[in-house]
Amino acid sequence: MGSYEPVVALMRGLEVLRCLNEQGPASVGQLHAHTGIAKPTIVRILETLAHTGYVQRCDDDRKYSVTAKVLALANGYDAQAQLLAVASPILDAQRQTVGWPIELGVFDNDAMVILNTSRKAGVLAINRKPGSRVPVLRTALGRAYLAALAPSILHDQLLRLAELPGPDFDPARKKTELAAILATARERGYAVADTETLSNGRALGCAIVHDHEPIASVNIVVHTSAMSRAELEQRFGDVIRTIAADISDAL
Repeated sequence: MGSYEPVVALMRGLEVLRCLNEQGPASVGQLHAHTGIAKPTIVRILETLAHTGYVQRCDDDRKYSVTAKVLALANGYDAQAQLLAVASPILDAQRQTVGWPIELGVFDNDAMVILNTSRKAGVLAINRKPGSRVPVLRTALGRAYLAALAPSILHDQLLRLAELPGPDFDPARKKTELAAILATARERGYAVADTETLSNGRALGCAIVHDHEPIASVNIVVHTSAMSRAELEQRFGDVIRTIAADISDAL
């Protein structure tokens, strides 16, 4: 932690920008529902972001969207460049045979961030774009990553996550239940997130290990109507392990 108290107004502005970036064009009411920030405050934030060129009004004048200028905010971040360069061709090739969305994600403080995905609007109800943050404790991506951590590091991470508010972090407070989930993931070599965490899908995830440490994870997401959890594991258990191993070897 720094020596000074955080600037609350800046935190709110960044939260609105993050939400707008993930949700796409949104109205003040929709942003309020997602962030909990008061509507008058959201209006001031949007007008400020529009003045600086990061946000624009849509044609119907009721919604706002980000502009191309937001891309400049990521220009200095290239920590995952090698991972993406190595993993993308492997993922693209596998998508041709798997036939279902495959996602690559990395851990960032309290969530998994999607780096690469083949998921498109209309494939599943959840449309997770690159840059989207998803719960680390309630997704196959996150569970696979956590299960591959060294015991001491996992212990410290779970203690920290258990202190965070909200339902996404409740699993860290249910230690016995979570320990069983992660133990099963280690035994099978992949983690599963069922319909409890995906509105109309279930996923199978596996950690990507480099120098004996997990650096990312990859998953396959299917529609619940297409196959049961048992069918998902039987059909894609070996596949997801192979994808993760191929990326690890290439690194």
